[in-house]
Amino acid sequence: MEIYEVVYIIEDGQQEKLTALAERYKKINGWDEKEILQFAVTATSKEDIETKLRFLEKNIITLEKDWQEQFMAKRE
Repeated sequence: MEIYEVVYIIEDGQQEKLTALAERYKKINGWDEKEILQFAVTATSKEDIETKLRFLEKNIITLEKDWQEQFMAKRE
């Protein structure tokens, strides 16, 4: 299994919730904001990751086609 780091942008209201939750988790198991967000993402993202991978598979076809067209245009 590979581990990747992904950046999430948290809005102000979400940050307040996350900070409040981190204070509560810190007392029980020592987790900070990063650790509880990692847990939440991992616990809820299996189907979401499959959706993103399907998107990337479709997107690469377009990118490869555009790249090939540009490459051929430069050769002419």
